[in-house]
Amino acid sequence: MADDRAALLNALMPKGYLRAAVNLANIALVQLDPKTETFEGVSPQLAREFAERLGCRVEFVAYPSAASILARVDQNEWDIAFLAADPAREDRLLFSPAYALIEGTLVVREAAPYRTFQDVDAEGVEICVTRNAAYDLYLARRLAHAKIIHSSTPGEGLELLAEGKHHAAAGVRQALERFAAERNGFRVLAEPFLIIRQTIAVSCSRHVAGRLVREFVEEARQQGFSENVVRHAQSIGVALAEQ
Repeated sequence: MADDRAALLNALMPKGYLRAAVNLANIALVQLDPKTETFEGVSPQLAREFAERLGCRVEFVAYPSAASILARVDQNEWDIAFLAADPAREDRLLFSPAYALIEGTLVVREAAPYRTFQDVDAEGVEICVTRNAAYDLYLARRLAHAKIIHSSTPGEGLELLAEGKHHAAAGVRQALERFAAERNGFRVLAEPFLIIRQTIAVSCSRHVAGRLVREFVEEARQQGFSENVVRHAQSIGVALAEQ
């Protein structure tokens, strides 16, 4: 049995400790304290609890976007990654069940006539979207008329909108609401165009590791998330997934 467990752990974390990739652009789930340089939020807390369950330490590997995490899938930089599930990623990743649900929506100028997603999906409208984000993949399938303009990070896209370029920017609700609160003349659409299923992912080449991750998330959903996870979720308005 001990040999079996050792083989399982080695399949998940060949370095002997857990390397967890986090997306700094997703402020709904990951926050970096600039004073202490510690990671806080739902995702880092889950990573710590998973590492505790495994009996090892966790090391966070931070990336500026989901695309940059995806680009390193086969580079042995991380063992697990906190990413949204999407069909376009299934050729490279195995996803756990969702541990949280966050909203993808749009920010527009206050004076713009847009009130719904359907209003924005019109000829001549340009929407700034972070390349390979979950909402980018979804909008590429869904938009019939509006044009996607890609940015490298959510922050870059919001700056382009603030400079008067393009008509809207897509993103996670919490980040867009922060932007609108800090800048005059912008508002966030009330209705989301996408409910994003946040998961813990591993490379498709690591099926045994995927099983361990899946079991961890399923147990958390069935038994209830820890007080620390619930506290982080409530503090920023994130809905935790239920069984």
